[in-house]
Amino acid sequence: MTNDTALFNGSAAAIKDDHPIENLDKRNRPPTGSQKLYRRCLGFPFLTNILLYVLPVGAVIAIPIVCGATVAQTANLGGVRIVWLFIWIEVAWMSLWISHATVTVLPFLFRGLFGMFKPGWRDYGLAVKSLQAPLGLLGWTLCSLATFAPIMLRNPNSRATKATLVEWQTVVQKILAAAVVSSLVYSAEAALVVLLSISYHRKQFNARIQESKKSIHFLVILYNASRVHCPEYVGPFAEEDSIIHGIISTPRGNGQESDYHQAKDIIDDVWRTSNRVGDQISSTIGEIAREFAHKRGAKPDSSHALILQVLESRRRTKALARRIWRSFTTGRDTLRPEDLAKVLHSQEEVEQCMDILDRDKNGDVGLEEMILALDDVRKTRRSIAMSLHDVDQAIAVLDGLLRVVVLVGAVLIFVAFLNRSFVTTLATTGTALLSLSFVFATTAQEVLGSCIFLFSKHPFDVGDRVDINNDQLTVTHISLLFTIFKRVSNHRTVQIPNNILNSLWVENVSRSEQMREQVSIFVSFSTSFDDIQTLQNEMRDFVQENSREFSQGADIQLLGTAEMNKLELRLEICHKRNWANEVVRAAQRSKFMYALVAAMRKVPIYAPGGGDAVLGDKANASYSVSISSTEALYHRNNYKTEQDIKRLHPLLNTSGTDSSQSNDMVSHSGIQ
Repeated sequence: MTNDTALFNGSAAAIKDDHPIENLDKRNRPPTGSQKLYRRCLGFPFLTNILLYVLPVGAVIAIPIVCGATVAQTANLGGVRIVWLFIWIEVAWMSLWISHATVTVLPFLFRGLFGMFKPGWRDYGLAVKSLQAPLGLLGWTLCSLATFAPIMLRNPNSRATKATLVEWQTVVQKILAAAVVSSLVYSAEAALVVLLSISYHRKQFNARIQESKKSIHFLVILYNASRVHCPEYVGPFAEEDSIIHGIISTPRGNGQESDYHQAKDIIDDVWRTSNRVGDQISSTIGEIAREFAHKRGAKPDSSHALILQVLESRRRTKALARRIWRSFTTGRDTLRPEDLAKVLHSQEEVEQCMDILDRDKNGDVGLEEMILALDDVRKTRRSIAMSLHDVDQAIAVLDGLLRVVVLVGAVLIFVAFLNRSFVTTLATTGTALLSLSFVFATTAQEVLGSCIFLFSKHPFDVGDRVDINNDQLTVTHISLLFTIFKRVSNHRTVQIPNNILNSLWVENVSRSEQMREQVSIFVSFSTSFDDIQTLQNEMRDFVQENSREFSQGADIQLLGTAEMNKLELRLEICHKRNWANEVVRAAQRSKFMYALVAAMRKVPIYAPGGGDAVLGDKANASYSVSISSTEALYHRNNYKTEQDIKRLHPLLNTSGTDSSQSNDMVSHSGIQ
């Protein structure tokens, strides 16, 4: 992993909220005394390892060498003098530690040499450092194999007798060769996992980490300027400063509890004063120590460390937002770019800071907008830490599966080197594996699909709001084979295999920018174009008045007329924020729907079939009129004639024949 991602490693467990949850995982239990001693021995410096491991064991191995060279010159094992046999064992033992020392120094050489020509490669020194175990094993097996045959055959005794490798030496040489090939496969697997981890972290998290660092940098600058402009624990900022520094005051009560709260206030004041004095003393001591050491260092009460602690709690983050905003907006209701220009060095930094705080891009920042912006910074940092933790666990699971494959391959490699009839054995083994392939085919397909989905596609991170098959979900945990979601509607937990998600459409709301919403409206068929235009103007006025939440413009389109009994309208409006925050989304959409209903009542716009008074009302009374048959015949013929004249090609003629036919037809209609 790169240095950027390394800053977040392990931070998921350290991130706290207002209600921390204890981790009961057995892997996180404190180590026992023997485990501490073992880890401490492994963590000793290299010279200490030499004194504890290399020299004592090397001295023990050297005893047969000395004896074989002096008092027991004719002693041999398997046809080889013990002096040469134990010389090779000594060489193998020393090569183990030489390989360990080489791979320990290799990351520093990698950074120094390759970093001179290509600075971007310095980060890969961490990858080389993580490959110390497989590279050290590979170097050790290579040295053991390279020195075995020369020591056995090129020593003076073997050259004098022109000896060749005996059977046991041939077996040992084959074992060493199989060990070299197995170590090479293991090193390749470890390198593949490390490169996958580096590529994945750099591709998915580098931009988010840099953005989070930039946000924290600007918050530190603004907080320092706020403390200079308005000292801590003075005036209206005393409550915010207490919350920021983790001193939460107890709310006041009534009646008999007044004395208790007065005493509690006195204790809180003494506690705050002691904390401030302690911070000043520790800061002064730190400054004196740095002056004596002639080097710079971080202050114990540095603003950067405090901001990182504040961003771990929602309550403290809101207090920090209120303090910064109020200290810059004395007597006003918005924070403007010219306020930031007083503390930032360049116009570019002002624009970058406003880009972080001004989420609605209207040129100023309100208090609620400031709180939401800092809360987004807190959530982003928490999401990055949790995502890194989950992805590292998924990579560890993949590494474990690949190591099982490497172990099976190592067994086959040793069988291939030691078994003379390997082809027959391989055929038998292949038949058995082929018969088992039907059992493991589904599992292998699931693992492969999950790896492609997680490491290649990666459509979401922990904390993202996604829509899958019209279900609104929030990502809570990512593993290699599955992902755990939480429903937005009822907070139920949903677990979905990654290979199934690989075939579904995933809409990531958190990664989206401004969200456009379309609302269908069915109105009366008699609604005029002027009324529709008036409704559109009313909604545009609403958007203009609420420019912090909505983008400029609101369009209404006429989509259809159905069966000529209603009109279908579609209203399009654009929200300036995405819908990752469900509370903000619900509030904005409710506000928009209330405005739409009020505008439709104001125009007015009626529902299909509406607009008239209810039948039986005074304005729409129900009554009947009796007329003579002659008058009814006259009005009916007159109506048919008028409708026929309106046609492009009239069907009726005005001749007497048609008139007489019409009269005959009416006379048979039974009108009386």
